[in-house]
Amino acid sequence: MIDNALGKGFEKFPVFNKSYIRKNNIKRIKATYFYKRTGDIMRDAGEVTQVYFDRKGQLVTFLETKVKGRYIDTVENSYEYSPKGLVSKFRNRIGNDYKSTYYTYDTIGNVIKEEYHLERKIVQEEREKFSDSLLDYETMRYKLYPTQRKKIVYNSYGNPYLDVIYYYNKRNQIAEIDTKLKMTSEINETKFFYNENNQVDSTVRYSSLTPNETESVYFHYDVNNNLLDTKLYVNKKLIYHVEFIYNEKTGLLSSILKQEIETNFLSIIRFETTFFD
Repeated sequence: MIDNALGKGFEKFPVFNKSYIRKNNIKRIKATYFYKRTGDIMRDAGEVTQVYFDRKGQLVTFLETKVKGRYIDTVENSYEYSPKGLVSKFRNRIGNDYKSTYYTYDTIGNVIKEEYHLERKIVQEEREKFSDSLLDYETMRYKLYPTQRKKIVYNSYGNPYLDVIYYYNKRNQIAEIDTKLKMTSEINETKFFYNENNQVDSTVRYSSLTPNETESVYFHYDVNNNLLDTKLYVNKKLIYHVEFIYNEKTGLLSSILKQEIETNFLSIIRFETTFFD
């Protein structure tokens, strides 16, 4: 049910497998957050996330609400897709306005341009309209080699500022991703290792900003190839342990438990699923 490509299973909110969502006719997944401190009872964290899918299994809306005293913070993202199923537009709502990103692809599905727009809400004669202003843009070029692919990112002035290099193993799986900022010489490296079922078994991350730290994440799966648990280590010290629990009858994800080892702080996410008619 969870898409763990490139270790996405350790993200705060899981990335769901599009094929699984489509096959099981899932319309909405709602997540409610709780937490528990040592010696305390379980408490509502005042946070709810809802994700909505279309009938193709594509994520179309992401809603996150956090209640902090008298204040409510809301994140609303929406996605539009090309006929090939590639994200063509991403919108992030800010009050009554939107910050939007438009994506342009080449013939093989590489992003070659990202445009950043501000869409402002305008009310004229009791009718709502949106003005669209281009704020900035970036372009991407690619170089292909026998075992690697290099993406060069240019700013709107045509200057290259970021290199992203993808290294591939003999099975044509991504074995390493390196990002390099040209201005600061900052380097981030992530290595990927796979099990016999071609699933991500572990990742190792290194950043030049924290040269004395190495972050490692290990993934385990059940007999149905569902992600079962993950563990995060920093310099071989266990920091977090995350457990995924599935409904025995339906196979759907029912909850995620994340334990902070040093403090024994426990956060829980409970899931509810809604289906298309």
